[in-house]
Amino acid sequence: MLAASYYFYMCWRVEYVVLILGSTLLDYWAALQMESKKTQKERRKFLALSLAGNLGLLFAFKYFDFFLYNTESLLGGFNIFYDSPAMTVLLPMGISFYTFQTLSYTLDVYKGRAKAEKHLGYFALYVTYFPQLVAGPIERSSRLIPQLRKPTQASSEDIRYGINKILLGYFKKVVVADNIGVFCDQMFANPVHGSGLLYAVTVLLFVAQLFADFSGYTDIAIGSARLMGVKLMENFKRPFWSSNMSEFWAKWHISLTSWIGDYIFKPLLFKRPKLGNFYTLFVMTLVGFWHGASWNFIAFGLLHGLIIVSQRYYKKIKLFKSFNKSSTGKHFFIFWNFILLMITGVFFRNDFQSALLILKHIALDIRPILADLRSAYQTEMMLSMLVGTLLIATAAFNKELKFKYNSLYISGMLTLIFMFGVDGQNQFIYFQF
Repeated sequence: MLAASYYFYMCWRVEYVVLILGSTLLDYWAALQMESKKTQKERRKFLALSLAGNLGLLFAFKYFDFFLYNTESLLGGFNIFYDSPAMTVLLPMGISFYTFQTLSYTLDVYKGRAKAEKHLGYFALYVTYFPQLVAGPIERSSRLIPQLRKPTQASSEDIRYGINKILLGYFKKVVVADNIGVFCDQMFANPVHGSGLLYAVTVLLFVAQLFADFSGYTDIAIGSARLMGVKLMENFKRPFWSSNMSEFWAKWHISLTSWIGDYIFKPLLFKRPKLGNFYTLFVMTLVGFWHGASWNFIAFGLLHGLIIVSQRYYKKIKLFKSFNKSSTGKHFFIFWNFILLMITGVFFRNDFQSALLILKHIALDIRPILADLRSAYQTEMMLSMLVGTLLIATAAFNKELKFKYNSLYISGMLTLIFMFGVDGQNQFIYFQF
């Protein structure tokens, strides 16, 4: 399994396997050293080495050029000019995911919440386990390593669930996400050449594309692991059915949200609980920056932080308490929270200037959408709305994906995939993170 995992990663870029191997060896050694020490003071230097090594690699490959470019721009404002040597290297696939996964292990060993894994092979497999290597879920060592150590044979129920989950993931990716992506790419490539309402529909469809693309990968990862008797954590729990942004993040990319909460937010809050709102803004900005080294992602995270803080203050207003608890109030806030997701989603998809331009266009251009329906994008738009409707229908599936006629589900999914799936090599959106 370890050999298969390394082979899987090297199929993308052979030389970058050195990075993941180096990170594995560093954290394996650091954890063993920490466990052999009696006090946190003695363990701290080995934790520092682990943090410096992993975060140093992440910074060098993902954020170095961003800071270099912005430093040049800042100095240029003071008429100080220099030509710095940009790295211009390809971002290692999955580096944000496996870095956080290994860091959770060393932090848990440092805090005494987990024992150091003595077997290098099992620890290396924990870091590189191929179903979730490049885009999560970000698993904890206490959950995944025991499953990898125990030679569990996949049951017939595991096989059934795994196949159904994989098919659901492929349906979300190639039928829903990739079809919607064709339309969204056309619209976002030339901002504001349609009506504001058309762009509002485009943003709505992009949110659906992002969910289908990422949750589709997660479904394939979870299903693939289940075929081997391994249970990975769920990463999504109907996130759009959320009445506030905090609830949304508790249901979206759960493995990242819980990681940030356990290792950054809660420790900060424990030390200074009165600074909760400030830490919320900081952590959500960090979440945005984790997604990409550009100002639009920083704006995306900061906006989500501001929304969370403002929603906390709103809950304290006594005048609206009865409305908030009513069924009407709950449905209103679910709708309103989705609108906020659409607005902030523009910054997730576009650079900062284009995002502002699109939002301005949506707000000010109130032409009817009828003329747009006769445009060159009519087919792509209608197909996107069709597959979006099919995506909504999957929300009715039960958690275990059990169906009265399972063969009908399998044949139906295969038919949709082969009839409407986009025949291309469109990578998963979260591969770039």
